[in-house]
Amino acid sequence: MKTLAVLSRKGGAGKTTVALHLAVAAGRRTVILDADPQQSAADWWRSRQAETPELIEGGVGQLVEIKQAAAADGVELLVVDTRPSAEEDALEAARAADLVLIVVKPTILDLRAVAATVDTVTTAGAKAVFVINQAPAGRGGFEASIVQEAVEALAGYGVPVCPVILHNRASYHAALIDGRAVIEAEPDGKAAKEIGALWGYVESKLWPSARR
Repeated sequence: MKTLAVLSRKGGAGKTTVALHLAVAAGRRTVILDADPQQSAADWWRSRQAETPELIEGGVGQLVEIKQAAAADGVELLVVDTRPSAEEDALEAARAADLVLIVVKPTILDLRAVAATVDTVTTAGAKAVFVINQAPAGRGGFEASIVQEAVEALAGYGVPVCPVILHNRASYHAALIDGRAVIEAEPDGKAAKEIGALWGYVESKLWPSARR
């Protein structure tokens, strides 16, 4: 079993949105651990008609036990959605993860705030990747200048930047209203293609030798 922790020490980055969409896109037996007291993931799951992914509500302090139980039950992927601004939770999640996604918006305030998350991941000795989320649309096949500048700024932290950029699309939020993800609500849409590409990248990091 692999564990994917989705972190952002700054609220509003879209951490939970990314976590939920990846959990649906995984195509493996997946469990979401909603460790955020706001329970956004749990609220989404309760409005969902599909039986997968599964959900566990609990604190990061229970993560070791949760991982052991999930692995014994045949779960392939555990996606951990942590609360923002909680350093101890982020540290525990990073320590337990096979891969950490650091979700960040391409704005100056978010780029400055990301240093705290990088410090947490470094302390944990975790493997991490930046995922740029809620990016403005580009033109002519090129990303907006603010996105290009964000990629350059993030590269200075020594953490890889995922080549798949998630853009600010209403379809991400619209799909979540009734417990779906964009690959279910608009499978041929641009957002679904972004999530599919992001999951392909993440899967290659978690299972580099897997052939599916």
